[in-house]
Amino acid sequence: MKKAFFIFFGILFMLPSYAECPENIDKYLIGHSLAVVEGQNVKFYEGRGIKPLVNYLDKNDFKGACVADKAIGKASALLLVYGGAKNVYTPLISRGAVEVFEAHNVNFKAQKTVDNILNRRGDDLCPMEKAVLDIDNPKKAYKTLKKAVKNL
Repeated sequence: MKKAFFIFFGILFMLPSYAECPENIDKYLIGHSLAVVEGQNVKFYEGRGIKPLVNYLDKNDFKGACVADKAIGKASALLLVYGGAKNVYTPLISRGAVEVFEAHNVNFKAQKTVDNILNRRGDDLCPMEKAVLDIDNPKKAYKTLKKAVKNL
């Protein structure tokens, strides 16, 4: 991981610098639901809803990576924060996800913002969004969502 150097009151600090998202990051989502960019390496993941995020977090984290996801609601945002993501791209983001990213200083770019992520029928809130409606802690959200995904 690259390091950024800062001098504060005569003391040298090394802080991690996080990968910025490539300009053409939207192309990585063609045919994929999740893309994780680490330097020159791009890994693609498939699946519906938050399952690719939960599965990824079982073995990895997002520290130092740029993450692209097809749609990000509050549930996905809390998982990304839990995994240490600092740069995120999505074509579609909910207002709840924006609040999570702003509260945790995550840089994000989205093409469209909506009030909520809906279920597949479009007639109610997504069940994963419902599961984290009253949760703001990323670790607690991860545990809750991991159980919810197992029950699908």
